[in-house]
Amino acid sequence: MPAFSHDGLLCNMSAFKEHCRFGFWKGALVVGDGEPTAPNGHFGDITSLADLPNKKALAGYVKKAAELNASGVKVQRAKKPAKKPLPVPDDLSAALTKNKKARATFENFAPSHQREYVEWITEAKQPATRERRLAQAIEWMAEGKRRNWKYE
Repeated sequence: MPAFSHDGLLCNMSAFKEHCRFGFWKGALVVGDGEPTAPNGHFGDITSLADLPNKKALAGYVKKAAELNASGVKVQRAKKPAKKPLPVPDDLSAALTKNKKARATFENFAPSHQREYVEWITEAKQPATRERRLAQAIEWMAEGKRRNWKYE
């Protein structure tokens, strides 16, 4: 999946068995339609050279993209919606109230680290596994450890 740059990202292409794709980083400003970065490229799935614009038009698009980069034009990206507040299961909440160190650690974690512990505990299929994971989580949090502390 090669990408090309000139004063910033310009365009990219990707190849598949049956087709390829080509798109511009600032595609909506270059080609004039679609998303700023279209997942299927700005010319859709290309199965033959006939699916591309002619050489003159394609060269014009490349020049326009290079000019946009050289002049420092930025594309306004849509903001990602904020994630919903993390629901803490009752058993984890009860265990955290019993252990002040673990509760303080959990509350000081970033939402992503809290989510790792909650998901690990709630994904257990057997009640015994869930209890074992809950005990392990409380122990690790009391020591100030994140869920994947072994890999840090």
